[in-house]
Amino acid sequence: MTQPDVDPMDLLTPQEVAQAFRVDPKTVRLWAQEGRLRWVRTLGGHCRYFKSDVQRLLTEPGR
Repeated sequence: MTQPDVDPMDLLTPQEVAQAFRVDPKTVRLWAQEGRLRWVRTLGGHCRYFKSDVQRLLTEPGR
């Protein structure tokens, strides 16, 4: 998924997301594949995740 008009300040690295949930970065990748997290690819080819999705999942009841 690529979205060139995304503000880099609204994105998190896989490691940052993993730390927020206290999971392995591989789990974050699986969540993205399942559609739970939206992602974009940087010009350097790295995945970044939307802060808004992470915040939504963190505040979801039953988490």
